Amino acid sequence: MTVLVVWLVVAAILLFGLTLNRALVLWLNRGVQPAVRDGTDLLLSGILPGIALVGGLATALGVIHLLRIEIVLPLAASLMIWRRNDVLAIFVDLRNLAVIGVRATAKGNPFPLLASGAFIVLIGVISITALFPAGSADVWAFQIPLAQSIVSHSGFVTPQIDSHFYGNIPLFFNVLFASALLFVDHWLAAGLMNAAIFLGFLLLLTSCAHRWRAAGLLLVFYLIAFQGFFTPGAAVPLTDLPRSCFSVAAVLYLWRYFETRRPSEIVSCALLLGGAVGGKYTELQMVGLIGLALLPSIYRGKMSLSLFLTCLAAFLSLAGYWYLKNLIVLGNPIYPFIFGHPGLSDQWMANYRLELGRAFDPANRVFVTDLTTRQGWHDFFFILDDWFLDRRQYAMVALILIIGALLASFRRIFVLVATTAAMFIIWYAVMFNHIRWATPSYLLYFSTAYIGASLIVEKIAVSKTAQPGGVMFAVSGRVRAGHRAVNGHLFTLAVAVIALVVFCRPAVKFIYRPDRQPYSWMEDGVMDVLIGRQKSDDFLGTQREGYIIYRYVAANDLRTVFQPFDIGSALFAAAYTGGRDKGWLLPPYMLPQSENDLDAFIKRNNIRYFIRVTEKQELLADRMGGAARFALAEKTISRMLPESTLLLKDGFGWELYRFDGFPSQ
Repeated sequence: MTVLVVWLVVAAILLFGLTLNRALVLWLNRGVQPAVRDGTDLLLSGILPGIALVGGLATALGVIHLLRIEIVLPLAASLMIWRRNDVLAIFVDLRNLAVIGVRATAKGNPFPLLASGAFIVLIGVISITALFPAGSADVWAFQIPLAQSIVSHSGFVTPQIDSHFYGNIPLFFNVLFASALLFVDHWLAAGLMNAAIFLGFLLLLTSCAHRWRAAGLLLVFYLIAFQGFFTPGAAVPLTDLPRSCFSVAAVLYLWRYFETRRPSEIVSCALLLGGAVGGKYTELQMVGLIGLALLPSIYRGKMSLSLFLTCLAAFLSLAGYWYLKNLIVLGNPIYPFIFGHPGLSDQWMANYRLELGRAFDPANRVFVTDLTTRQGWHDFFFILDDWFLDRRQYAMVALILIIGALLASFRRIFVLVATTAAMFIIWYAVMFNHIRWATPSYLLYFSTAYIGASLIVEKIAVSKTAQPGGVMFAVSGRVRAGHRAVNGHLFTLAVAVIALVVFCRPAVKFIYRPDRQPYSWMEDGVMDVLIGRQKSDDFLGTQREGYIIYRYVAANDLRTVFQPFDIGSALFAAAYTGGRDKGWLLPPYMLPQSENDLDAFIKRNNIRYFIRVTEKQELLADRMGGAARFALAEKTISRMLPESTLLLKDGFGWELYRFDGFPSQ
């Protein structure tokens, strides 16, 4: 039931955003004929700019602490009533899209039906997996608390949470999470808002094709949605995937602007770029890349000064607040980098820069990232092949499509290919510490492949009209002749059966031989839950550290529990029980002052239970802030252990004990 309520809230936010975007597009394109390609394009391509506009409005309200339901609802209702014709037009476009799909299916074209079915299934799978609390500590230690803090303060404070670093970085996507949390006080709201951004990106990419949008959506699913790099994080409220979607969408809108020269396209590019930069410092690279791509147009006068200023205003309306606030409050617009880091020690910054400047995995530190050397380029191409291409069928298909597009329409695809290459180079040379930092690069890679496929199809169609003949057209003619010879409905059924076999054969094999996951984009065990073979609680117990123990703590209302080894312990405990923290656990940062303070600390905090973790000692010490803090926590546990009773243990080396108290003297 919570999933349905959250989706209704998200749908209302999307409708509001689409309304704002439609009004903006028609205003920007006044005098342009045609103002838009068609209603379907405006509908599919308007979701992400609409979300960006909602985020910008929420940011403005948050600055003056008016981000509250009693303000947001009347304001949204007033704007919807004012733009009621745009609201009506959106529903008309939705109806027309459905009618076109039904008519196409009736005429023997199976692709609209297949595309709609695949999209609905994807939403269903994401909705189910969204119910599984994220296993990343960053979600519960930073992202959700940041969004909850924005809601509880009706806007922004400095710092937003009790962390100088995370409390002062750009928070645009946390504002979007807060916009949903404002109406549904459950972490699922943030997760499904993330999912809406991902789904909106898939639809935007689909709309970039001039032809075959329904069939194109299936290709988008093959290249992006049905692989293991992107979809598993779709409903996880981290900022890596949404900022990547915004960043890559900005590049797609840049390409659309070069194709059509419509002002709305480049303004949408600026909006999405502002959202990306307002969500993470790393996306500042895109400002330089997009600016570089626009320089020829600006130099030749193809882009007017008024349009440039409009783009600048759109960009700053989403990104400007975070940088201006940090400049005024902390004296550093990109706090804590380059210009100073008040509140953070020099040692902390030195350690953080060291962490950012080298690979997280020690095994990857052998690679040379200095691209001024021959070895650096050798290692760069090795990493591209080993991490992104080798043994990845969909990646090789994408590479073939990109090469084909370069041969067929070099000038039209060059900007996308060059930007993709530049992003991979920047990632390797500057941010080569984890593959997740390459998410925007990899997402743009597959997006470029899809655009390349659409350009190849378009080239074939144009060539056929100009000079019919050749092997390709002979084959195409035979296919069309076969389609006419067979009843349209039979052809539709045949294509549908083939598509179902291609996409669902792994699942069918899994039902009879459940020895491995059928789809790489699914987390281990998810398919068992989807088909009812395993209960959700059992799945989470095998996949989430501490799930069984935290559920036991909440179910039995145990207080007070000492768990210093998990920095997000209180948040995990709340997430795993569907609610907020009820004070079961002692805050993880609370430790004795010294070894002489152990007994007094235990009595002072009324510790009656504690959690002992027997594995990943080195990693735990790093998360806790160093070996000294870890050793002190271990000594506290050791002091209570002889007088304790083991209650429960899980498969991750976690043990829950009841402390029976010190023996009377």
